[in-house]
Amino acid sequence: MFHPKSIAVVGASPRPLAPSNVHFFYPLLMYGYPGKLYPVHPSADKVHGLKAYRSILEIPEPVDYVVSAIPARQVPQLIRDCVTAKVKAVTVFTSGFSEIGTDEGARLEREIVGIARQGGVRLVGPNCLGLHCPKAGLSLDGGIPKSSGGVGFLAQSGGNARELVVSAAERAIFISKGVSFGNAADLNESDFLEYLTADVDTKIIAVYIEGAKEPTRFARALGEAARSKPVVVLKGGVTKAGVGVVASHTGALAGSRQVWETLCRQTGAIQVHHFDELIDTLAAFVYLKAPRGRRVGVIGVGGGASVLAADECENAGLEVPALPEQIRRQLLEYTPPVGVGLRNPLDLDTDGFMNPELAARTVRIMAQWEGIDLLILSILPGILLAHAHFKVLGKHVEAVAKVAAEMQKPLLVVLRTGGVAKSEEAAQAMQADCQKAGFAVFRSVDAAARAVVRLTAYHGRWG
Repeated sequence: MFHPKSIAVVGASPRPLAPSNVHFFYPLLMYGYPGKLYPVHPSADKVHGLKAYRSILEIPEPVDYVVSAIPARQVPQLIRDCVTAKVKAVTVFTSGFSEIGTDEGARLEREIVGIARQGGVRLVGPNCLGLHCPKAGLSLDGGIPKSSGGVGFLAQSGGNARELVVSAAERAIFISKGVSFGNAADLNESDFLEYLTADVDTKIIAVYIEGAKEPTRFARALGEAARSKPVVVLKGGVTKAGVGVVASHTGALAGSRQVWETLCRQTGAIQVHHFDELIDTLAAFVYLKAPRGRRVGVIGVGGGASVLAADECENAGLEVPALPEQIRRQLLEYTPPVGVGLRNPLDLDTDGFMNPELAARTVRIMAQWEGIDLLILSILPGILLAHAHFKVLGKHVEAVAKVAAEMQKPLLVVLRTGGVAKSEEAAQAMQADCQKAGFAVFRSVDAAARAVVRLTAYHGRWG
């Protein structure tokens, strides 16, 4: 399924902004899918320059994988045609099945599953976006880099699946294989979780789930997965309001918050509570080696920010030990005491941060301190940019990267912007440089601290 040699998009349209084109046909073209691509439309001769066919049965060569983007009432006949054509798998993008809560929708869903199973065709969905596999040229978004990585994912929601792919790519976190599986009428979350657990290309698994079709099987699969690789779980529908939305979204039974929290705790899966936490946690696992412990040193700008950073680290579960006299003396050798707070967190004033070599030297001294296990460097890109040019941002990262290459401890970089547009622009430039240097990048000390605590907790449990 993840490596089809040919794909047919049923419902591909001469209308440029048709959903079938936006969600499937264009991403495959933009991403450079190397196999044979067949648009299927009842009347069009061509779609985006490619010959169109009236039905699956008119395509003269075998088709491995079909995307259905046609009305729900037409899907049963399409599945019959796929059985006749010996298609191996179908993603049913179409909605209008069990998720709408009607007898007719549920009947249609049972019908297409029955036809498919009797004919040896596997279904993804309905009500989903289907498969993502960069190595095979399959992408949920045609605009992301054509890079394959070690993160596999399964997501009940198509929108969340696409957001995960795009947001992860922005952080230079790349995907091995992934799937949006919607109503899970045939293949379900357990099938894909078991597959990703065994997949040698997948080193970390991300899960967005609303409800399990086979709860006992899923619990067993989750435990087996977490014993072999990190599994980060975001559960949708944990509030009264969320449970109601889940029922109308994918027709899933959400289950209680306590059940899911207990499940993650017992299996060793890493539970997160919102989407940004999911991406931050993936960043920690992709970029960081596990620290020996939870003692952190923090370097930043601003006395008040240092106070908040200390609170955020301790609230997340890190320890913030006091800066010893020996380290203070080393820092005082070249750092003027005025405007600098010589404690942990270390308040290196703006002038200190404006000098890349001074900032790097500070990082080196803090990293050599045996009293800490990891280091957080909190930067204000907007302030750096206000005093200099974009080139200074790159020099700053370059200087710190040289020191980091010598370090035996993880270094996390925080780019604080306060949502200011100019600061965001500077942060984007620095983030790209940081990621090239191999740094894990976050947008707050709190986010960095919580992500690294999850990393240490996982390695503490599984070794």
